[in-house]
Amino acid sequence: MSLSEFSIKSPYAVIALTLLVAALGLFAFFRTPTDLFPDTAPPQVVVVTVWPGADADDIADKVTQVIEKELNTLGGLKRITSTSRDEVSSINAEFYYSKNLGEAVVDVQNVVSRVRADLPAGIMEPRIYRISDATRPLLTLALSPKPKSHRSLEEIRLLAENTIQDLFLNVEGVADVDVFGAHKPEVRIWVDRNKLAAHHLQLGAVLAALDRNNISLPAGVVYSPKHEYLMKVSGEFENLQMIRDVPIVWQNTGMLRLRDIARVELGHSETRSIYHGNGKRAIAMNILRPEGGDTVAAIRNVKKMLPQLKAKYPDIDFEITDDQQPIIDLNVNGMRTSLIQAIILTVAVIFLFLADMRTSLIVGISIPSAFLFSLVVLWFSPYTLNMVTLSGLIIAVGMVVDASIVVLENVFRHYQNDPEKDGRRAAMVGAREVSLAITAGMLTTVVVLIPVMFSGGYTQQVMRPLNMMISSTLFASLIAALSIVPLMAAKLLARGEYKRNFIERIFTVTDYGVEKLSHIYLGILKAALKVRWLVLILAVAFLVVTMKKVKPLLGGELMPPMDTGIVNITFETPSDFTPQQVEEVLDR
Repeated sequence: MSLSEFSIKSPYAVIALTLLVAALGLFAFFRTPTDLFPDTAPPQVVVVTVWPGADADDIADKVTQVIEKELNTLGGLKRITSTSRDEVSSINAEFYYSKNLGEAVVDVQNVVSRVRADLPAGIMEPRIYRISDATRPLLTLALSPKPKSHRSLEEIRLLAENTIQDLFLNVEGVADVDVFGAHKPEVRIWVDRNKLAAHHLQLGAVLAALDRNNISLPAGVVYSPKHEYLMKVSGEFENLQMIRDVPIVWQNTGMLRLRDIARVELGHSETRSIYHGNGKRAIAMNILRPEGGDTVAAIRNVKKMLPQLKAKYPDIDFEITDDQQPIIDLNVNGMRTSLIQAIILTVAVIFLFLADMRTSLIVGISIPSAFLFSLVVLWFSPYTLNMVTLSGLIIAVGMVVDASIVVLENVFRHYQNDPEKDGRRAAMVGAREVSLAITAGMLTTVVVLIPVMFSGGYTQQVMRPLNMMISSTLFASLIAALSIVPLMAAKLLARGEYKRNFIERIFTVTDYGVEKLSHIYLGILKAALKVRWLVLILAVAFLVVTMKKVKPLLGGELMPPMDTGIVNITFETPSDFTPQQVEEVLDR
């Protein structure tokens, strides 16, 4: 039993399946994560090593080259780029797309563990970062004190790194929060050399005293017949006064404390970078999503929480200085509108040429059915609803109606030639006759698309979701043409002869135009068949001239430029400029 015969004999099963696909498709349309583009960043892992006090030459020779040499032994490695500057080594290992990012991180961690003994003893523990599209911030917040506020940027940074960061991490869709912008609080102890010498002490004694008194360690377990107690040595500093009261040494005059030989104050670490938000100094917070997370949903959740933060901290100004949502909404909503317009225009053109509302209705139902099925496929795939996947749907609009029109035209032809005017038989025979042809036509298109989905590299990352949407839409259109179309045609034709209404009679004038166009086409075809070899030679010559002359004029690029409405200005200052001097240049 063919698919068309099954659909006509079991109409309720087809209707139930169609409604199920429609419900799942609508659910997928609203629940599929939305983004601007698919994830195309190659797997990258960055190793950052800090060696306090070392110059760039020592960093390159004793840190960067040692790690690079071992990284080159990894499989799937594409390239390594590194930067060595005073105190810091940064190595970026880029892998091929076939390498899983998680595996790449584990491999790099193993490499760092193997060479750890060969690195200088004074380095800080190397840090490993995974780089993907998820590391691009969803939005950037600038936190600054409001006018007449008593908070300093140091206090705001302390809040941002603790309470505010924890609040954002509890927001659904947020994976990490990065705080930057200098003004990092630190306790500064200014030791008076003369007082230190007067008490016959060395600086090491002060450092040792601070270490002894700023600890929090487990001290064992005390057992009793009925209970056991976990013991803990708790001595962490809670405020500046506790630091000032740290005992250094017992002398004849009494206990010498830190306040007797040093000045303790709260300041901020050395300024190595400065952040300005909307023209003023601020503390910045980058909000990051998890890999594969919903970008737009996460941004909306963060924005919903901002009023609560503003109410909790009325003396802090929270401003969004960078936001992905406007450009995503603009482009994705534009693509959605284009898709709806394309469907409407396609149905209108079909009605214009066929001048039959019944035919247009049947074809019009098959289009959204195919699209809803492809949205279900997208929902179960690892991809998002973005410009690439929506482009695939728009490209497929003109293709999804081909099979339905062929089936419908053949069904109507059988019905008109049947003296008994049996619509049910006409639908079965008409669909069965062309089923093989339209299946072959669909497969020839899909077969061309599938190899591109496995081409590898950047092309695969972009073209796989595009071709997946086109292929799934074409497959769904074939199923709709062999099931929904014959079923609806059989039901409509069972009503008997159909008289065209006034609107349909108006558009029958297009029949005359189509008929004349067909006569012109047949005349050209007959003439071409008489000189077929000349036509083939001219076609080949035209192809060669096009490839030789036209293609160089068109040029080529990886991706077309897109006007995002964002202007980036980059300027360089002399290398000996301090951050404050750079800020003066920025304020000009």
